[in-house]
Amino acid sequence: MTEPTILETNARGELEIPAGVLGAGPYARFRLEQEGQVLRLVPETRPLGATLSPDERARTFHEWVARLPKRRGPAIPAEALRRENLYD
Repeated sequence: MTEPTILETNARGELEIPAGVLGAGPYARFRLEQEGQVLRLVPETRPLGATLSPDERARTFHEWVARLPKRRGPAIPAEALRRENLYD
């Protein structure tokens, strides 16, 4: 059994929890739940794009597209996509 971590409030009565104890990176969000005397921090899930850099979002999107099922029907002819043919 691991030794418990003792936390102490600062002069303003705020509790600071070291990042190593939380096991979370910067800007991680937690929901505080209280059950009687017990306080529980529950990781808050955020949309994937909210925590990724633009390059990581692009890479994740391309990986997702690569996993989509391949099309089974005929392709739309290029002529059908011409502006003058879109409104017929």
